[in-house]
Amino acid sequence: MEAKPVIASFDIATSTGICWGRIGQKVPDLITWNMREAGPWRPARLLLFWQKLEDFFIEQAEIARIDQVWYEAPMAIAVANKIGANEETIALLRGMIGVLELCAMRAGITDIKSFSVQDARHHLTGQRRHGRTKSGKSEGKAEVMRVAHMLGVEVANDNEGDAFAGWSYACGLANPRLAHLVTPLFAGT
Repeated sequence: MEAKPVIASFDIATSTGICWGRIGQKVPDLITWNMREAGPWRPARLLLFWQKLEDFFIEQAEIARIDQVWYEAPMAIAVANKIGANEETIALLRGMIGVLELCAMRAGITDIKSFSVQDARHHLTGQRRHGRTKSGKSEGKAEVMRVAHMLGVEVANDNEGDAFAGWSYACGLANPRLAHLVTPLFAGT
């Protein structure tokens, strides 16, 4: 019997959340990488991301090779500008996507896709949009973390939460017979 594919999902940000595991795995692995460790210079942060990805893909190849890489699609530039993102941040995040795609290809992973965070959150929580708190913070991130904890997945932060939502969504697309298992009715909670 052939092993189920391993999917890795990335929430690309200055603090990048990563979630990976086999399709159908109850509790996937999670980690957060902080690009601030490299200092404020964008090229140094991109280099750190590249180094971490190279090490990650080599490590995983020794355990269970990753078959698919998914990442949260970047926000449209017009929307990013509207909410106050500066040019440096936009360049960093878009550059990190290029580095991810390059490193995945170098590791022999050719199945690389992006997902809409709204689609992933809808899959996991049942809602596409969640609104904002009075201070402007997204309630969607908190809801994703709540559902993850309900499912027994201990996400450490909202970056890991969105990476988990992306992983669960990608698993549901890869095997639609498992997609409903994240709902409270079937999650065994």
